[in-house]
Amino acid sequence: MSLAEPDYQPYQGGAFRWRLGLRALDEADWIQIGPAYERDLAAKRDVLTRHPSTVLSFLPGIEDEASEVLRALLHHLTRRWPEWFTLGDGSITNHRTGEQFVLGDLGGAVGGGAVRHPLDTAGRLVQEDLVVLVERTEGLVVGGGSVCFPNRWDLSSKLGLRLAEVHAPVSRLNDQLGGSVDTFFDRLSPDRGFWRLGWSVLDNGALYQPTDGTAPSIDPLAIDPLPSIGDADPYVDGAADGRVGERLFLRVERETFRRFPDTRCVLFTLRTYVRPLAHLATRPSDAGRLAAALRAMPADVADYKKVAELAPTAVAWLEAVTAGSSLEADGP
Repeated sequence: MSLAEPDYQPYQGGAFRWRLGLRALDEADWIQIGPAYERDLAAKRDVLTRHPSTVLSFLPGIEDEASEVLRALLHHLTRRWPEWFTLGDGSITNHRTGEQFVLGDLGGAVGGGAVRHPLDTAGRLVQEDLVVLVERTEGLVVGGGSVCFPNRWDLSSKLGLRLAEVHAPVSRLNDQLGGSVDTFFDRLSPDRGFWRLGWSVLDNGALYQPTDGTAPSIDPLAIDPLPSIGDADPYVDGAADGRVGERLFLRVERETFRRFPDTRCVLFTLRTYVRPLAHLATRPSDAGRLAAALRAMPADVADYKKVAELAPTAVAWLEAVTAGSSLEADGP
C-alpha cells in the first residue's frame, strides 16, 4: 500500500477570526499513517524515554475511559491495516515496527511486570498525539494523554481544566468561539465524529516543542541568523534572502474529536505535519494566501502563536514568491 502525506493548506486571508472549521469525520480516515510512520514512532520512543513526565500525564481514575479509547483504537487499526497490526492472545503486534504490547487490563506490560497506562500504549501505535476529555461534576475536563509532539504547550498544565480554562491563554478565542465550542461538545455524540485543521509558522521544524525547557533549541553558532528586519522597509531583507524558505516552517495540525458510548469520554487527536516554507516556492497562490493570513493576524494573536517576530520575514519571502510568478506570467 502506497502512502503519501496529505497536502493541508488551511490558512485563510481576509479579516482575522478564530474558526472552528469542523468537518464530518469518515471513521475509516480517523487515524492517518504516512511514509514517516517509523521515523515518527522512533521519535516518540525517544521522548518517552527521555521526557516521560512531559509527554505522559493523567488524572487518577481515568482508566475506564482510557481503556475504552484503546479498545476502539485496536479495533480500528486491526481492521483498517490488518497486514500491519494483529491481535494475538492478549497482545497487539505492530509489524511495521516489530513491537508487541501485552494488553494487561488493556494497558501494556513492561519490564518487571508493571502495567503501562492504556493511553501510553495507544500513543505508541500511532503518529497522532492523544488527549482524553472526561466527564466530571464540573463538566468535561482534560483527563490526560500521550502528547509526544506538543506545539509549545504542556499537557500536565491542562489536567483537570475545563475547555474554557484550557483556551484562556489563547488571545480572543473564548470571546469569539467559547459558546460555539461548548455547544459542539455538548452535542457531540458517539455516532458522528469531526475533524479540523490548525496551523502556525515556526522557526523550528522539530515535532517535540513543549514549554518546560526540554525542547530542542536552535544553535545560534551552527547557522547564520535570519535576516534582520529594519524599520524603514521591513520586507526587503526577507524577500532577498533565499534561506528563509528552508529556515521557517509551516506546522499544520489535523485534529479529530470522537465521543465514546460507554464512558462518554471524548478523544482529541492531533496529527502534526511540518514542512519548510520552501514547499510553497512554486505555488504562488498558496504563498499569497499564507502571506495574507499572516498580515491579517492581530498582534496579540501573533504573540500567542509565537509568530510576531517571524511574520515580517515570512511575509516578505512569500510575497516574493507571488511577485516572481506574476512577473513570469506578465513577461518582460
